[in-house]
Amino acid sequence: MENALKAIGVPEIAFKENLVRDIRKVLAEKGYDAAIVSAEQYYLGTDVNAELVRIMMVCRRYGLDPVSAAQVLNILSSKASVEE
Repeated sequence: MENALKAIGVPEIAFKENLVRDIRKVLAEKGYDAAIVSAEQYYLGTDVNAELVRIMMVCRRYGLDPVSAAQVLNILSSKASVEE
């Protein structure tokens, strides 16, 4: 998980808590593909969508299971909030 966090860095976008909660839930219950579709369904063409998909793709590349990717998203959302 640490390697994925290092590769992602601090997100340039602060995610709304309800968005993070919803994406974490989809990741944990249905996996990466469903979470990416969910993000695109609501945020297609936005920086939020691009950042969410980037984070999930890095997590997948580093071999994290969807539950761990949900934890990464939670960690990153709290870091982005602190950095603002």
